[in-house]
Amino acid sequence: MNLLLVLLLMWNPIVLWLYYQSMVIAFLLPILIVVLGFVFSKVRSLRLKVWMFNLAAIASILFHAEVIFTMVYADKDIPNLYELHGKYYFNKPYLDQQFNDPEFVTRYKTNIQGYRVDDLSSQDQKIEKCDWLFIGDSYTQGAQVDYNQLFSSLIYKDFPDKVIVNAGISGAGLYDELNYFKDKGKDLSPKLVFLQIGAFNDFMNIKEHVPSLQDYIMEWSALYRYFEYNIANSDELLLGRWTEPFFPDKEDNVDNNIFFMQTSDYKEADKKAFKDCISEFKKEVESVGGKLILVFIPSKEQVSPELLEEVLKAYNINKEDIDLTVPNKLCQSVASELGLKLYDLTTDFCQSKTFPFFAHDEHMNIVGHQLIADRIVKELSSISGKYDYLSEGNYHERYPTIHPDGTMVYQSQTEHYYTINRLNINNGNREELWRGVNELVHPMISSDDRYLVFTEGEQESLNTDVILYDFVNQSQIAINKKPSKGSIPFIGKSATKIVFPCWTLDQTIPHIVIYDIATGKQTQFEDGAECWRPVFSNDERYIYYIQKGTRDSNFVIKKYDLTTGERSIVLKQPYDIWDIAVSPSGKYIAYAGNKDANWDLFIYDINHKQIRQITHTIGEEWDPTFGVSDDELWFAGVFGINDGIYHIRLK
Repeated sequence: MNLLLVLLLMWNPIVLWLYYQSMVIAFLLPILIVVLGFVFSKVRSLRLKVWMFNLAAIASILFHAEVIFTMVYADKDIPNLYELHGKYYFNKPYLDQQFNDPEFVTRYKTNIQGYRVDDLSSQDQKIEKCDWLFIGDSYTQGAQVDYNQLFSSLIYKDFPDKVIVNAGISGAGLYDELNYFKDKGKDLSPKLVFLQIGAFNDFMNIKEHVPSLQDYIMEWSALYRYFEYNIANSDELLLGRWTEPFFPDKEDNVDNNIFFMQTSDYKEADKKAFKDCISEFKKEVESVGGKLILVFIPSKEQVSPELLEEVLKAYNINKEDIDLTVPNKLCQSVASELGLKLYDLTTDFCQSKTFPFFAHDEHMNIVGHQLIADRIVKELSSISGKYDYLSEGNYHERYPTIHPDGTMVYQSQTEHYYTINRLNINNGNREELWRGVNELVHPMISSDDRYLVFTEGEQESLNTDVILYDFVNQSQIAINKKPSKGSIPFIGKSATKIVFPCWTLDQTIPHIVIYDIATGKQTQFEDGAECWRPVFSNDERYIYYIQKGTRDSNFVIKKYDLTTGERSIVLKQPYDIWDIAVSPSGKYIAYAGNKDANWDLFIYDINHKQIRQITHTIGEEWDPTFGVSDDELWFAGVFGINDGIYHIRLK
């Protein structure tokens, strides 16, 4: 019988395939067989041996059924989008799924933490801190719309200096959301926490989630998920849509329908649990110095009289038996008692000219997300930031340069290629100047609009060239002499010279090269150390650049005199300096400084040797450039998942 047990575990060639495909299985399977064989041989009771044999047989059948399903019927696999974290579950990290529904097609990506990200963001990007945290169920998650259509993404456009995190969890109840905040949300130290409450199902079954064996099987078994969703779950939608909190059965309405006036001990217990959970939520948020705000989203039936009439007729409910204001009143009562703000979206949704929900799916469409964004922006208008957001979304736009005609040149990208664009700041018109599959960064146009210069190539490996394009002759050349590499070019005001750092792949410590556009002649200087980000002074007498003396030292700003060849330190700080820009008057240098392990923008008064910190956010700001005066800065930044180009007035 011992031999039969071993053969039973090895009966299918699939196991042999797994043996060769997976080092883990190849290592563990023989050990498991030996251990089971050893244990089996020590058992003396024939009845116990039979039981063990039967259990092993059942386990083997289930194991092979799972393997066969995942190999042969991979197209029927229902992706597992969530993972258990004790008393709650959260979005799985590194998701990249496309949802295809008759009413919408969306892409859903998550980062290493399980937070939703846009198409271009790295999934390895981690958020350590945030300003505002949105918590809720699938209405907050918004998987039915694209990332840039989420209400939290729309809100960011009006508050671009805030790091905003959307922690929506499909199917989560209030206690799931509370336990998420206790476990992970608190670590983000949010200043504002928006808790979304929906009339759809947030007033029923309010209790902590206790994970069951079924939860774990659902998480790990593709075959079980298929069985559960397609066979075991035979619920029929009588109206072709989910209608919670309305139910066909009166007892369910008495116990679970917050609109149904007849009540029960079960429903009253839920009302009490609702208040208790919100109270505990407030306590937890305030324990990290945050403030809790409640956001109420109405149900379809509260917004549409036609849909209300439809569900009442189908479920044989009298209109006199319901009160559609009960959840609103309960939320307001709890908010008032606990001293919380409540944003009730019922009126906003009812007054919308376009229906804010999908016709069949119960969630909000892009109109609903826009309504939520508009309301929250209005409520928080008194604390709106001082930044202007110039980007249209997360396209990794950086390195703006401003021209007197009111245009801005900058780098951008899509999922498939890189671009150099020009924006007319006055009318918002955008023009694509260059496109390529290789990285295109650090663009700049000469003051006479004749030349475009930029970096092309792989930045990570330092394998980049400086490309000069002549709009008049429609010609381009790489101005770094082979085998040298170069990047971050800067054109002087006279439009006759370009300065850029240069190196070779063998000798990666860069020196500074000055390139004469008319003759192609190059001159250079070295500083015996790492030099980057050279820019001309306005009169082109000096070159400012950053230099790092030793591995442990910080980058400092230095100045090179083109006439005398003299080098001198302009500014040294106890933190790294990067991305320098000279103001139109020549009196100031703007730079990005990594103070307190965070990149912010600073202005250095050259004559008075004074420093003023311009930004104080938890986001990262860099690439500053002045406009036509000393009073304005344009710059690039990253605020959690969101990024782009921004504008700020200095006075």
